[in-house]
Amino acid sequence: MVGDTSPYDPSDGHDDLSGLDFSYPAAAGDPSDDSGLAAFDDYAPPLPSDAGDAGPLFTVTNPPGTVTVTTHLDGGVQHIALTPRVTNMSETELAEEIVVIAGLATQDARSAQYEVMLDGMRRQGHDDPATRDFLQRDLDLPTPEEAQARRAEVFTTRYADSHE
Repeated sequence: MVGDTSPYDPSDGHDDLSGLDFSYPAAAGDPSDDSGLAAFDDYAPPLPSDAGDAGPLFTVTNPPGTVTVTTHLDGGVQHIALTPRVTNMSETELAEEIVVIAGLATQDARSAQYEVMLDGMRRQGHDDPATRDFLQRDLDLPTPEEAQARRAEVFTTRYADSHE
């Protein structure tokens, strides 16, 4: 069939869309290539720093020392560390262990939220039982004492037969 091929070479830059290309190629490292867009740099949000403060972290390790979970202040898991001894556990046991330890680390983080919020409320003059009730009942934040008690309860019941 006649005309199956285009008379234009797609690699030569001359096609129907080349009319929309209004930028000029600049030599690499050419300082004269100032498009004027640098003026908007003052209005751009700062880029997050990788070396910045990640905030407080909360780490819990199970008594056998096989699973360690670290969470952020919001309770999100930051890191899970496993020792080679986890190979002696089934997948189901390991998954359950990670969930339990992550739950305890998250509870520690939430108890820190309680402390931070209570401290902020105190600075605003709201240091009364109603404030503590609001934090515990409405926001479901455990006190640090409750988090410690829960960890002790889980460790004593879950690992009572463990002698590692």
